[in-house]
Order: sequence, then C-alpha cells, then structure tokens
Amino acid sequence: MTARGIAEEDAAVFKIQDETTESALCVGIIAALIWGIGLSWYGFHQGPGQISWAVWSAQLAGGILACVLVPLAFVRGREWVLARIQPPSEPLRQQS
Repeated sequence: MTARGIAEEDAAVFKIQDETTESALCVGIIAALIWGIGLSWYGFHQGPGQISWAVWSAQLAGGILACVLVPLAFVRGREWVLARIQPPSEPLRQQS
C-alpha cells in the first residue's frame, strides 16, 4: 500500500456522511470550548483552597462530554423517533 492509500484510509475514518451529524458535532465542539473557557475563568477567580483540582477536572471533563454528546444524541434521537413515527413507504408498482 502506498503512502497516499494509507492517508486516504485514515481520512475515511474521520469522514462523516451525514451533514446534520457534522453540524451537531461542530455545535458540540464550540459549546465545549465555551464551557472550558467559562470554567477556567470561574476557577481562576476562586480564592486559594476554595476549589480542588479534582472537582475542577471532573467538571471540565463532564461538561466537555455533555457538550459533545448531547447535540449528537439529539440529532440521532430525532432521526430514530422520526423513523418510528413515519410509516414505511411502499415500493413503486409498475403499471401494465
């Protein structure tokens, strides 16, 4: 396999086929950045000993996971619900 073939395989791993999923992921990443900046701002303005690194780290990790997973779950959950609500379409019949 050539270097180009390996690079194309690696790129295919991260390729997202659905535009709504890609949009949800972008929204989640932006929200995670805002969460991280806000939590850091909050942590810097606390007095010495008022917040522990363990609590801050847990809040940061939990917030980032929630920011990325909630929009994805919303998009996927909406698609799942719509698939269950809408009746299956009948195949087209050829007229003779």
